[in-house]
Amino acid sequence: MKLMNIFNDSSLISWSSLTALFLMFTACEDKVLNNDPVNKLSSEAAYATYERCELSVIGAYSAAQQGEYNGDVTRGYPFGAASILQSEMRGEDMNLTAVFFDVTYGSTWSRTTANNVHVWTTSFAAISRYNTVYAGIDWAESEGILTTDEANHFRGELLFLRALTYHNLMIHFALPYHVSGNNNYGLPLYLTAVATEEDIATALTIGRSTVAETYAQIIKDLDDAEEFLAEGNAGRIRASKGAAIALKTRVYLHMRDWENVIAEAKKLTGSATTAPFTSSIADYALEDHPETPFTSQEESKENIFQIENTVENNPDTNGALGTMTSLRTGARSLVPSSPTLYNSTYWLADDLRRESLLMYDEANDYWYCDKYRDPQTYTDNAPILRYAEVLLNYAEAALRTGDQALALELLNAVRNRSLADPASQAYTLADLGSTVDFMTAIVWERRIEFHGEGRRWEDIHRLVADDLVPTYGIPAKIEYSNARNSGAFEIGKAIDPAWYRSDSEEIIPYTEYKFLWPLPEDEMTYNPMLATQQNEGW
Repeated sequence: MKLMNIFNDSSLISWSSLTALFLMFTACEDKVLNNDPVNKLSSEAAYATYERCELSVIGAYSAAQQGEYNGDVTRGYPFGAASILQSEMRGEDMNLTAVFFDVTYGSTWSRTTANNVHVWTTSFAAISRYNTVYAGIDWAESEGILTTDEANHFRGELLFLRALTYHNLMIHFALPYHVSGNNNYGLPLYLTAVATEEDIATALTIGRSTVAETYAQIIKDLDDAEEFLAEGNAGRIRASKGAAIALKTRVYLHMRDWENVIAEAKKLTGSATTAPFTSSIADYALEDHPETPFTSQEESKENIFQIENTVENNPDTNGALGTMTSLRTGARSLVPSSPTLYNSTYWLADDLRRESLLMYDEANDYWYCDKYRDPQTYTDNAPILRYAEVLLNYAEAALRTGDQALALELLNAVRNRSLADPASQAYTLADLGSTVDFMTAIVWERRIEFHGEGRRWEDIHRLVADDLVPTYGIPAKIEYSNARNSGAFEIGKAIDPAWYRSDSEEIIPYTEYKFLWPLPEDEMTYNPMLATQQNEGW
């Protein structure tokens, strides 16, 4: 039975409306959150049996999948699609054919812009939901409804989701871990349920933690999640031990803690120093073909964690990955690929990812990402963690700590499965030259491998002011109408300055205030603590 289908059975569980104050604080939507005290609703209804406890946990996944967008709860915020689409629109490897994402693409956001406001509000709504369910699980264990092992597994799922959500907020609303400024603001850490007026009053005294403190909490949640969760893959749509470990490799990469990236990655690769790399935790491994993670979403051994979308429960036509990025019948085709990626000589002409994961629009001489293939019923899951990312995270950390041989093996493991002739086309150390050249190849491989998966902005964010491959800030953007039908797509062809947007011809440096999204205007109005902690310049 599909995860989201279970949650949608309203005869099994229902959610009450929010009070106005609770709504202002959490920006929650009434189909995901409730404001009844945990010791009332939770004990008497939602947590009275094991099955109801599980349904409440599934409700937490639903809060991660979709949240309120101007009164509409089907837009895929924060993770049903929005985290991917917003991150791609902040980068330069996908373009825009219409004004739908223009504020994000053109970096013209404000304190009231819908896209960045709803990433904030739905994320904290989801965090509030995780915390509420966590309190209910505590109660169920204390009443003997759940065993300690059962309760801990549910806790692990909730902690994983909380860590994932906080980290996604960090890449938009806070400076990178290694960059000082903006009062070193991270995020307000809400770690307990808000279910009473007293809880609300307490929560409204919580200000922004530092970047370091926020990351420390994310790691703590993931360490606890790893301890609590089982090793199975949970259909790839629920958190597992492997998912917690994989996410730690990403978070430690952002923290520039190379040794811990390596330590966590080894848990999923064992002692292997040469390909093939596989995991003894669950059955994670690279697929033989780069298309398989997207055509066999919940069966693919490469997929570690996804947010599920189904025919009955999805981000709908204005938010689904397929409708936005696909060229297939029924799609809106708003987000095509960019020449900045397509033209890269790091992406070989006969690479299988060109052949099977791109689609050509002959009428406009443009290319589209073809990873998401259901623009009609919107069932493309949102890919969050793949084994390929673990290997490339590991490769970067190995390179930065001086182990070029291991870094080469890991890089080639991901790249080779897409090459027409790995025996002759695989990288050698001689090909890669200096450490900067080697690192550049890893970054390009990440851009190619994770095209359309929302990883690009994460890398831009974490690599500003990097000592090897700095990204500097928000990249300049190509204007679709300037590049279409102009022969823009050609491997090795330089990017023509005439293709850029007139309002986006230069990089916006990370030192400028617009690099970060502002906290929403409503937070400034209703939250007395955060009202004094806006990002600088906003």
